[in-house]
Amino acid sequence: MQRFIKPIIITACLLAAFGAIFLYRSKSAKSESSGAVSNSSGNSSSNSSANVGGGGKAPPMAVEGIIARESAIASETLSSGTLLANEEAEIKAEITARITKINFAEGQNVQQGQLLVKLYDGDLQAQLQRVQAQYSVLQKTMEREKALLAIQGTSQQGLDIVEAQFAASRADIEVVKANIAKTEIRAPFNGKVGLRSLSVGAVVSPAQVITTIQQTASLKMEFSLPEKYSDDISVGSTVHFNTESVTDTLKASIYALDAKIDPATRTIRVRARFDNRKGNLAPGAFAKVRVPLKQQRGIMIPTQAVIPQTRGKSVIVARDGKATMQPIETGLRTADKVEVVSGLEDGDTVVTKGVMFVKPQMPLNFTKVL
Repeated sequence: MQRFIKPIIITACLLAAFGAIFLYRSKSAKSESSGAVSNSSGNSSSNSSANVGGGGKAPPMAVEGIIARESAIASETLSSGTLLANEEAEIKAEITARITKINFAEGQNVQQGQLLVKLYDGDLQAQLQRVQAQYSVLQKTMEREKALLAIQGTSQQGLDIVEAQFAASRADIEVVKANIAKTEIRAPFNGKVGLRSLSVGAVVSPAQVITTIQQTASLKMEFSLPEKYSDDISVGSTVHFNTESVTDTLKASIYALDAKIDPATRTIRVRARFDNRKGNLAPGAFAKVRVPLKQQRGIMIPTQAVIPQTRGKSVIVARDGKATMQPIETGLRTADKVEVVSGLEDGDTVVTKGVMFVKPQMPLNFTKVL
């Protein structure tokens, strides 16, 4: 019996030892797991607190601006003009005929009355000889009828018929001579001819342009101004302009104003004359025109501050540190500024740089104010 008791006791002791070890390890694992969960919750809570703390208001937008001030406005406005020849004409034939001679070189200066083109007139010369022969015969017949009437050898009616035929024959001669004159195409005024579109041997009709002639010693410049400036300009006023081909500022004198205002554009057309005897400029050139106006006062702001909109224009004004969209009406323009006729008050701060990034009610931080 004792032989069996000893192994049983040993086995029970081993089981008790293994149970104690298992229980210890289970408690340690549970403790570590609880610590990890606690740390995870703490980190999550910390991150959440950080997110909440960083979700405040957006920082103010950095912009530049200008304080609107009433001042003396430069007394001029800008316009776009076009240079025109003082006189210009298309050279065309008055009759249909073949070109037999071209008496000019392209780009040549010609004088008034100079022969430019000769057309074939052989058929007209033959027609002239025929009507002249008829005229001669009728003239002799009329003289004979007058002699017979003097001796009562014919009636007055017979003489009247011959005289009518004689007058018609004389008119036929003048018509043929006029047609022959049309075969000689001459310069209508002094000027420079352009490029020709036809050659010798071509048959030309009245609808075709052979060449053009322009008088360029004096050029006209045409431009338009808003109707509100119509009282600021008059005949004799001087305007300044520049072109792409000439860098120097040039002068022209206004010689005509249109009698009406264009109802579509509400502008008036103006023409000025420029002395071009040196031949510096050519008709068709684009001109940037500066027109002097009467002295006035107003608010001028940079053109970059103006925001074009579907209906009118606006600027961004600072109100209590925030952006406000302010509708305005503009007037006089210079190279880089525009007059504000209404919408701004003296002392308003207008955003001039960063305009495209500013939204209404956005806080503003002016880094520079002029």
